[in-house]
Amino acid sequence: MKILIVDDSETFRKSVVHLLTLRGNDVLEAADGLSGVKMARTHLPDVIVSDIVMSQVDGYAMTAVLRQHPATADIPLVLMTGAADLQGMRKGMTLGADDYIAKPFKMDELVAILNQRVHRRQALLKEMDRKLAALGKDIQVALPAGLQMQLNQILQASRLLANPNPDCSPAETITLAESIHSAARQVERLTVNLFLHAQLELFGTDPEQLKTLRQASLAGAENTIALQARLQAEAVGRNSDLKLMLTPCTVAMAEPHLAKLVAELVANALHFSPLHTPVSVQCYDDGHAFLLTVADQGRGIPAEQITQILQADPPQLAQSGTGLGLPIVRRLTELHAGKLVIVSEPGKGTTIRVSLPAAQPTTA
Repeated sequence: MKILIVDDSETFRKSVVHLLTLRGNDVLEAADGLSGVKMARTHLPDVIVSDIVMSQVDGYAMTAVLRQHPATADIPLVLMTGAADLQGMRKGMTLGADDYIAKPFKMDELVAILNQRVHRRQALLKEMDRKLAALGKDIQVALPAGLQMQLNQILQASRLLANPNPDCSPAETITLAESIHSAARQVERLTVNLFLHAQLELFGTDPEQLKTLRQASLAGAENTIALQARLQAEAVGRNSDLKLMLTPCTVAMAEPHLAKLVAELVANALHFSPLHTPVSVQCYDDGHAFLLTVADQGRGIPAEQITQILQADPPQLAQSGTGLGLPIVRRLTELHAGKLVIVSEPGKGTTIRVSLPAAQPTTA
């Protein structure tokens, strides 16, 4: 383990360096925060241990600087102080410190903290690598399968328009142009979904991002739900099929994420149900939980596809024709500490329920 010790007391610093070296560690040292920042950026240690009270640049300032630089932003950092000061501990944690130890301490105690922080970082990096590998596989499958079909449609229709046939009527020309527009919209949706899918997977590996995500609050969520549902129905000419049963709701989710969740659920229900059959959208908030339900009378979803959609790892859904819409709904729900339930019977329809923590409306 490569450890950087930062302390302006030479006697104390040398003692800690010596004891950690005896335990088989590669130990670097710096006499103040400024030197600590330079050493950290140059050598990229596995973990940093720093005193707080130092000349020139103290431990707090060093922590803030290290957290602002991409190369050192995620290196575990343990602050040392001469007294167990709760206020100082909170300040250090706010600036980005990972742990706190009061002097004097036993070497076994310090080593245990360092091992814990390094192992935790390694686990997070390993999980991120796994997520990236899974995303790479998803994109390799979904991108060619989804885009190739739409691009072929665009190429064929545009080729016909570029080489007009004298026998081609104005109505046929309009049909070709509409097919190009429709395919282009599908390409746009797939591209947006792929990037959002990747972003959401990475959010799950970042505790700070996850915390920020769950602190969101949206009052008047029923307005966002109504707007997105109507937009989806209008896009396919099924305004009269849409049935809205919405009550005033507040939900612990940012407006763009709720909008995306509703758009995917309603678009899916409209796509897989016949014209002139109802697609109902309901929302309810009892002050403790928010419930969104979208139901259709379409062809239903086979049990094996439901299992695939709800499984923890990102599935290669393009091969089954499912797409990324429902997996995005699932991941948004999970990241916001909610639950997704899919009830479906082939030939009779599908009901999808999303439950999320409710949030209290903000007051001025």
